[in-house]
Amino acid sequence: MDEETPTLSKLVKDEIDEFEQQISDYMNGKISEVKFQKIRLQLGVYAQRQEGVQMQRIKIPYGKLSSAQLRSLADVSDKYASGFFHLTTRQDAQLYYVNLETVPDMMRDLASAGITTREACGNTVRNVTASPITGASPTETFDVTPYAEAFKQFMLRNPICQNMGRKFKVCFESNPDVDNAGIRIHDLGFRSRVREEDGKRGFQVYVGGGLGASPSLGHLWTEFMPVEEMIPFSASVVRVFDRYGERKVRMKARMKFLVRKLGFEKFREVVEQERASLEIDPSWNDYLEAIDREHETPKPNGHDLPDAPGWVEDDPDFTEWRQKNVSPAGVEGYSIVNVRVLLGDVPSDTARALADMIDTYADGSIRITIQQNFVVRWVPDQAIPSLYADLKEVGLSGSGADTFEDVTACPGADTCRLGITSAKGLATKLTSMMDNGLGKYKETLGDLRIKISGCPNACAQHVSASIGFQGASITREGRSVPAEMLFLGGGLYGDDSRLAMPVTKIPTRNAPKVVQRLLEIYEREKEDNEHFDLTMKRLGAKYIKEAVSEFNEIPSYEDDPDFYTDWGHEEEKFAVQQGVRGECAGVTVEEKIPVFSDAERRLEQAQALFLHGDYEACMNELYLACCDSAHVPLYTKLVDPFTPEQTIWEFENLIVRTGEIDEKWLDVSRRFGEYRNGEVSASKAIEFLEVAKSFYSDCEKVQEQLTA
Repeated sequence: MDEETPTLSKLVKDEIDEFEQQISDYMNGKISEVKFQKIRLQLGVYAQRQEGVQMQRIKIPYGKLSSAQLRSLADVSDKYASGFFHLTTRQDAQLYYVNLETVPDMMRDLASAGITTREACGNTVRNVTASPITGASPTETFDVTPYAEAFKQFMLRNPICQNMGRKFKVCFESNPDVDNAGIRIHDLGFRSRVREEDGKRGFQVYVGGGLGASPSLGHLWTEFMPVEEMIPFSASVVRVFDRYGERKVRMKARMKFLVRKLGFEKFREVVEQERASLEIDPSWNDYLEAIDREHETPKPNGHDLPDAPGWVEDDPDFTEWRQKNVSPAGVEGYSIVNVRVLLGDVPSDTARALADMIDTYADGSIRITIQQNFVVRWVPDQAIPSLYADLKEVGLSGSGADTFEDVTACPGADTCRLGITSAKGLATKLTSMMDNGLGKYKETLGDLRIKISGCPNACAQHVSASIGFQGASITREGRSVPAEMLFLGGGLYGDDSRLAMPVTKIPTRNAPKVVQRLLEIYEREKEDNEHFDLTMKRLGAKYIKEAVSEFNEIPSYEDDPDFYTDWGHEEEKFAVQQGVRGECAGVTVEEKIPVFSDAERRLEQAQALFLHGDYEACMNELYLACCDSAHVPLYTKLVDPFTPEQTIWEFENLIVRTGEIDEKWLDVSRRFGEYRNGEVSASKAIEFLEVAKSFYSDCEKVQEQLTA
């Protein structure tokens, strides 16, 4: 985690204090709505569907939480939010109904436990995810945790990824034959590899994956990249994406679209050129020296394990739970326990109880899965019955975690501004059917996945599901009917991952019947042991669309008014929100347009400071004048950095390295930094003044070219 010490670092304290002041300025009309949106999104604060409250996204790198951090999430859920937190498909946690004024104090509480919200959202590198069983799996190549941690530390607050055209997602997988991370649906996907000839560690690498309304599977970059190349390569890819990625058309701003535009081979060529010219700081790979290359046998928790109640061993539910939710760990005598969390929602009291359990039965930590569940690792085999009894007491003993009966759903229209339908409402209905109509399929279709997203953004990853639903709407006789776009045949299988095919749009009320029909079709049409996904692909969208066509019929409102309501919202009139903009990443620029006159004033002020002998203030003013000069052409390119330092870096990456200005400015970020932080003297001030004037003049020329 970031900032794991009890006392906040000055950097974190200042960052939160500054945000608190920005909130005050915004509420007093001193900061515009657009600018404030950029600021708060970078810190994970979203405007919620309900007016006047916020959703807070919290980064949980590679899904790992200590027991203390789990308790901290519970505490802030009670103190600042609605008494629960939600686990996402990217191993984040989300709070709802948060008042904006209380967010800084909430961030301080979280930071004291080593948790950050920084870059949980916005046009930057998002939470770094990883297989939840890495480090404990008996079949993994090696533990990817320290590599994911190093990647997170490198990118956090790094100027190369603060102002990109769109978000950027990364994952790590440690297993050679299981994909618990989704390596082909991320911008960068790393899978651990060991080279046979010399035992060297490295990664299989995929590039350019992504879901959403126009999904793409990642392209194989290499079967083996040495671990010391992971960060330099990633920096090169991020710099290229920042430089050439789309910024004007938001729907085409992800890296997958850049790969499509250039073609994969051309994209590879550009990245390799960037990598060859990249100046590498040796400290980037310092973390490699500290990695233990062997599994550590978990240490006993230091006290006796409690005995299980006598009823547990005779409980048939325990037998089923142990069969489906418990698997061997990488050290004999220990197990991995998958804890099913219904719809990913964790009440605060339940979280506290779970924190006590992982202190008692495991290593004091827990991990979030991309199926919105928890994984408890290193549970002694003899403690499994006792742990089950404790889980049952708090309602977490459901079997079938990460199986057919465990439906994944995003918050959808319940709280999200982009949500069209209630994904949770439909998921709740389908889950209730697992004990009756769909129950007979639980044993034979355990690896089939149902995922439901409330809109095309695919936060529940429905286009990678065996059966996926995407929230939509149908109009009948002037009334809106909640609907779902049906997707079939997708799955996360590493190299063999598949995107689901779109089939047809159906009314939401008929979605459970469609699931039932699809399973009947599969039972009737499968060939031998053919997987559900492959049967659906073989039959094809046209065949299946016809087979479920009867469920497209919509009764009149007079005959069945409930048909016009959403699952879980039967007392509400269904309507698609009009004129409401979502905040998946926010705008790239604020409405205040930078002008060269700002730089001119600073140059004049710098000369006055020089005449008064205040050389330090003079050089600082010159640095800011250069930033103001660079900001003008950057804004024309739809880049609006947060800080002066980011402005100079983006200028170098987006304007100098594209050949739009004299190459004498190629190393401008370092050069200007040395002027600002180096020797202070009259001669240095005069030197910088001439450089700043020249830079200002060249920025004017660039702007003329951009606006010609």
